[in-house]
Amino acid sequence: MQTDERGSEAIGGYSMTIKDESYSEKNTNSIRVIVACNYPLLREGLGKILEEDKRIKMVAKASNLLDLIQSCEEFKFDILLLDVDLLGLNLTKILDLLKKNKGTKVILILSNDYNEDNLLSAIRYGVRGYLSQNTDSNQLTKAIKSVSDGELWVERKTMVKVLESFSTSHKGKKSKGSSSIYNLTETETKIVKLVFTGLTNKDIARDIYISEKTVKFHLYKIFKKLSVKNRSHLILYGIKQGFVN
Repeated sequence: MQTDERGSEAIGGYSMTIKDESYSEKNTNSIRVIVACNYPLLREGLGKILEEDKRIKMVAKASNLLDLIQSCEEFKFDILLLDVDLLGLNLTKILDLLKKNKGTKVILILSNDYNEDNLLSAIRYGVRGYLSQNTDSNQLTKAIKSVSDGELWVERKTMVKVLESFSTSHKGKKSKGSSSIYNLTETETKIVKLVFTGLTNKDIARDIYISEKTVKFHLYKIFKKLSVKNRSHLILYGIKQGFVN
């Protein structure tokens, strides 16, 4: 699902992504990527795929945890493509390390038996996308570009579970920085809540008995009031601020 600042949508692709066209147009520099993967064949294969895309530049490859830590300290990069099977991996510590490299985002490469609870926790903590090991090359490069452009590369059903679990764990807590929420009208608040459940503009319009065009207009005003760029940033805002009921 993709949308621009006006709240319009286009269904397509694997991800629950929401694109801000003005943001991506500005981001014309190469996307610097570190690939961290245990398996030589997969690591080399990923490297070959990324080298073929002119917008993506692989700056380092890591085969173990120590190599990864060293690469994170030595290189400037935008995306960490991280295999969850990397030996010795402590995802929480890696994400803490990456906070020093402002703007860096993580995409996980998942094994087929990766625990869903671990995935939900990783997304809540800051992972911005994930791919299975059988993802094709087109989806790989598309995911990297989408996440680099400020989107989430996450299945809708997974994002809904993230929001639901976040809501449960934060029930009754008042979030710091949530005062801007009170600037929303009753209708805008309803729309925000429905966006968090994964509904499309068409579904929202039907649910609250207004036109789809009106929903788009309300979303435009919501984005301005909450200082978010697009629908994806609105969801991230909800996760960070606890505004999920």
